[in-house]
Amino acid sequence: MVVRQSSPGNERSSNSLERSHPKLSPRDRILIVCSAESACYFQDIVDHLQLGSRITICATHSCDPIEQVEEALAISHQAAPHRRLFALLDQEGSPADSQERSDPISQAKRMARHHDLPNNRIFRLILSAPGFPLWLLLHFDEVEFSALPAVEWPKKVIDKLEAYLPNAQEADTREHYFEKTREFMALAIKRGQKQLLIQSVKAGPKTEIHELIIYLLKLQERHRRLST
Repeated sequence: MVVRQSSPGNERSSNSLERSHPKLSPRDRILIVCSAESACYFQDIVDHLQLGSRITICATHSCDPIEQVEEALAISHQAAPHRRLFALLDQEGSPADSQERSDPISQAKRMARHHDLPNNRIFRLILSAPGFPLWLLLHFDEVEFSALPAVEWPKKVIDKLEAYLPNAQEADTREHYFEKTREFMALAIKRGQKQLLIQSVKAGPKTEIHELIIYLLKLQERHRRLST
């Protein structure tokens, strides 16, 4: 497990520091638990939005949804007080498969709904099928794989992503995911929303990561208003 939290003093101007409140209540704090593959990306977004004092990014190395939720809950219990917990899960196979109660994603959802976190903490799962690389690909291209078996989606996504981000899965590239994609973020959000609409009609790749990004953008705007 890797825990990274940026230093608020390094990202803000002196004027901003004078206007901000020195102490944040737990209600202002957020914990995001995600894969090691995406941790740098989300840390860079948090730093870019100057939300480092409010948000902590924790990376897990498990690929099993149930283990990821268990680890997210354990991290939340040990972390400083916070109001919201987000856990990003990669979903193998078609989202339609998660209708079965024995499916790992279905079990993970039940664990999130019936969590034992204190102080009414809000726990939200953010799903991506087939995984985080789908979100990166949406910055550059539409995604339509519904005609393919779900087992082929991960390779198809990586193959297409490599055309825009060579060596996309290499560690050196991961450290620059946000830098290489941020100018297309608005387009990726629109495409992500479109994918969810398509999901209501037919099975295919989808991601909810754009919903977390929208939440962070709104949080930045609210923080900016309160700081002026």
